[in-house]
This record gives sequence, C-alpha cells and structure tokens, in this order.
Amino acid sequence: MHSQRTNVPVMTVTVFIATFMAAIEGTIVSTAMPTIVGSLHGVRLMNWVIAVYLLTSAIATPVYGKLADMRGRKPVLLVGLGIFVVGSLFSGLSQSMIMLIIARAIQGVGAGAIMPVTYTIIADMYSLAKRAQVLGLNSSAWGIAAVVAPLLGGLIVDQLSWHWVFIINVPIGLITMGLTAVFLYEKPRTSSSSLDIRGIWWLALVLVCVLGACELLQISHGTWYALVLLVGAGLSVWRFIAAEHVAADPVISLQLFRSRTFISQNIIAALISGVVMGHEVYIPMWMQGILGMSATFGGFAVTPSSILWVVAHL
Repeated sequence: MHSQRTNVPVMTVTVFIATFMAAIEGTIVSTAMPTIVGSLHGVRLMNWVIAVYLLTSAIATPVYGKLADMRGRKPVLLVGLGIFVVGSLFSGLSQSMIMLIIARAIQGVGAGAIMPVTYTIIADMYSLAKRAQVLGLNSSAWGIAAVVAPLLGGLIVDQLSWHWVFIINVPIGLITMGLTAVFLYEKPRTSSSSLDIRGIWWLALVLVCVLGACELLQISHGTWYALVLLVGAGLSVWRFIAAEHVAADPVISLQLFRSRTFISQNIIAALISGVVMGHEVYIPMWMQGILGMSATFGGFAVTPSSILWVVAHL
C-alpha cells in the first residue's frame, strides 16, 4: 500500500469509525433486548440475538484476514462493511425473532471483516514507531463503545424504537464505505494460494458446537444434547488440526500455538472478554426485566465499570 496516495488522516478516522461501529453493536442490543422480546414475543430465543452475532463474526474474522492478504485490504473491507450494512438494515426491519437472529448472523459476518482488516490498514499506513500508538487509540474504541453503547441503546429505545438500534448503522456504514472507496489506495494484488476451505469448515463447526452446547445447558433436559455437541466439538478440533497440518496456506497457522505467550495471552483475553461481555449484556436486562427500570436506567447501570475500562486503557 502506498501511504503517499492514501489520505492517512481521513483513513485513520474512517478506521476508528468502523471499529467503533462494530464494537458498539456487540453490546448496544442488551438495553434494547427486553423491548425486543416484548415486541417479537421470543424470550426463549433472546440469547441467540447476541450469541449468533459473536459466533458469525468469530468464524469470519480469520477468513477475512486471509482474504485481505490474498486480495487486498480495500475490497475485503468494503465487502465486509456492505454485508454489515445489509445485516443492520434487515435487523431493524425484522418482524419476528427468527428473522432478527438470521439478520444478526449476517451482520456478524460483516463485522468479522472490520477488526482484522482495520488493524492491517493501520499497520500499512504507519511506520513501526507510530504504529503501536495508533493501534492503541483504535483499541480504545472498544472501551468507548462499552461506555456509549448501553446509554445510547437505552435512549434510542425510550425516545424512538428498538428498530433504530440497528438502522442507525446504515448511514454510518455507507459513509464509512464511501470514505474507504475514495481515500484508501492500494495496488491491485493477486495471490496464487487458495483459501483453506477445509480448515474454515472445521473451525466453524467447532464454534457452532461449543455455542450450541452452552445454549443447551440452560434448558431443562438439555445436558445430554450439550454433551453430544461437546464431543462433536472435540472431534471437529481434531479434524481442524489435521486439515491445517496438510493445508498449503492454513487459515490459522498451528505454529502460533507453540508460543506459550500467544496461548496464555489469548486465554486471559478470552476470560476477561467473557466477564465483560456477560456484565455488559445481562445487567441492563436485569435492571429492566426484574427491577422494572427504563432502558435508559439499564444503560446507566453499567456506566461506572465502562468508564473505568476506558481509564484502564489509557
């Protein structure tokens, strides 16, 4: 990529906006969920509205990262943003919980492109000396989103309707796509390597089985079904490792797992993310569903911890 042809300040702001948009969508739904459940009558499926977004984005993230190396950052980011906008629009227009869950899955597929590709764009635009600082600022978008999302979601639900929690992403996403198309320049690239379809398939199956098992554990008489899915997840892990050993260009290099630092840091990050996500998602629901508070007060309930999260990033 030629940064002298790329408008670096504009693209830096664009990357921040895209990251913030994807980050805020992970938790903004929490304050709107009681209203959504009341409107669409789907309390038994409400967990899937959030879980399916995280699932599809987790599956898509390594795929987009590999495609960005093969086809270029710009087309991959534009495709991801486009899918995200379509998913947001259909989420806002949903008339049933099933339709909302499907639309959220589409939205998650688009969001999976944003984090890996935006980080790569920053690395391409900035020198090694400035890269860490800009990446740190971009990461702070997640902390800011944690503060803004519950409050913004509560205000939108109380003042407008829950549909606008999703539809608000449409104009923002389109503006981000326009800025990327105009101000990001890179030479067209081609790659002779093929996408690791077998690895992607087994990785997706692992994540689906684990998520399905977690969801079944909260259902009466669902323990045995959950155990079956966990066995399926274990078999899928085995097949994934076998596929990556023979892949010419694996979607996730197994060499990374030889690093104890890589393994320990990812385990710690997963545990912290699980605690933060659970707190940000379920406390607003509890405030509204159990205590009968408004959506705005549900958002205020998690504001102190969110502010301290931003402080910890500084």
